[in-house]
Amino acid sequence: MQRQWNSPGVVWCILCGLTLLSVALVEGGWHRSVVSIVIVLIAAVKSRLVILKYMEANRAARHWRFLYETWNFGVTATIVIGYVISLRAA
Repeated sequence: MQRQWNSPGVVWCILCGLTLLSVALVEGGWHRSVVSIVIVLIAAVKSRLVILKYMEANRAARHWRFLYETWNFGVTATIVIGYVISLRAA
């Protein structure tokens, strides 16, 4: 039996909630650089949820899941670090 919080409907609601959080952060008037980094992190969480739950990567062999998790972390870190460096250069 599938856990209640792990069902596709619950995951979809979480994804919608994270999207609304992103919109609220943009509209909230926070400092732009902080909001940008938080939104990239939210996008990374959403990407992870979609690939693990809807594309069923959580059932894949360990090495494939490790590669995906590493890719997700690497891309997110590259974007955030690049953004921070560009802020300092400007």
